[in-house]
Amino acid sequence: MKQVSVGFEAEPQAWARQQWAQVRLADNRLERRAVELGYRMTLAPGASLPRQMADPATLKAAYRFLSNQRVSHVALSQVHWQNTREAAREIACVLLVQDGSELDYTHYAQTMAGLGSVGDRRFNYGLLLHTTLGVLPEPRRVLGIVHQQVVRRQLIPEGTGRRQRPKAERESRLWGEAVQAIGGPPAGVHWVVVADRAADDMEFLLRCREQGCDVNLRIYQDRRLITEDQQAHYLLATVRSWPVATYKMVDIRGRGGRPARQARVAISYGQVQVRIKRHNPASLVLWIVRAAEVEPPPGGEPLEWILATTVAVETPADAQQRVDWYTTRWLVEDYHQCLKTGCAIEQRDFEDAERIQRLLGFLALVAVRLLQLREDARLDPETPADTAVDTLMVKLLAAKLKRSPESMSLRTFWRGVAQLGGFLGRRSDGEPGWKTLWQGWLQLEALAEGVRLAATLADP
Repeated sequence: MKQVSVGFEAEPQAWARQQWAQVRLADNRLERRAVELGYRMTLAPGASLPRQMADPATLKAAYRFLSNQRVSHVALSQVHWQNTREAAREIACVLLVQDGSELDYTHYAQTMAGLGSVGDRRFNYGLLLHTTLGVLPEPRRVLGIVHQQVVRRQLIPEGTGRRQRPKAERESRLWGEAVQAIGGPPAGVHWVVVADRAADDMEFLLRCREQGCDVNLRIYQDRRLITEDQQAHYLLATVRSWPVATYKMVDIRGRGGRPARQARVAISYGQVQVRIKRHNPASLVLWIVRAAEVEPPPGGEPLEWILATTVAVETPADAQQRVDWYTTRWLVEDYHQCLKTGCAIEQRDFEDAERIQRLLGFLALVAVRLLQLREDARLDPETPADTAVDTLMVKLLAAKLKRSPESMSLRTFWRGVAQLGGFLGRRSDGEPGWKTLWQGWLQLEALAEGVRLAATLADP
């Protein structure tokens, strides 16, 4: 396999050119403008458009650009998607991690046209975003977005069940549409689609198989198995009866007021055969991995993941790896959080939701950069910082924090960057998140720009 450069690109202008310099729009001036706007948004992802553009002329040009019917979210994103796919074709195993999220614009519903229904309430308005990230499993790194869809959800009449809706209107179709759009890997490369229970659908599994992709997804449907004894055996009861093969510690995220914790899970695994459709003899062989929490906290609901995969699970190590693969699903949740909080996508007030979609052509990619920054900060912590980061940045941070640049590892470097952004580094704080890392990185970039500018002034 060819060596592929992945991860966080430190220099913002170079990064902006990578994303938008090859974008093809209807006018060369629009293409040049895309790079400039993307660069300015990269410098201040969460700022308002007037603050990002800095001067009235550029702000006016930005508004015109985002109102231009010849510009679209897909056109602005296509180069990034294609570059991510090309990188994924050069790596032995890549996870294609899918999930959806709602962008809520209810507070702008009276002034913004083109919104759909979101949330559990009938009078919430926004857009549905479905994202597929390319992720290297070992060591875990974010390649980028391989596909993204923006959907205006139509209001469903009360009393309408999911199965009563036409297939073309079911949101479950988005999972398969993403796989179809991405295509399959070249020979010798494995692409594994990772998804939550929302993708537990036989048509989705078949679509992945048709494209040459494997799957590793959480299931909830209790399917009847095909067995030699011709008796009625069902998937969930069968899997729960399997003996424990190994144990593993899993980090569980905090959610809904519940604190994050570590869970010790018992892992069992095996192979099953399921019928593809009722009253149809065609079948599909799946490997199933069950991870069940051994000692849940008092009053807490025990963790149970039942994972279906088309990648053979023949050893306890294989089963543990499939559990690790499933935990990468949280990266796409983090990505959507970067987009909402770090890039303030839900705080953008336009007259038409189409302009929000065009803005996503910029901010959706900037959010990837925020996520890559955080993930790279957690990679190879003992590596000397100056082997992976610009030496000037290392020296400036060391001077700012009154430390020796020679003794600075990647871990101490990134924690120092986060410290500039407000990270306290207390024992209970854990590792820094993307927000403090980004705020600190912007400060360090400003210092570096000052040093470079001073060097030009000093030249005769």
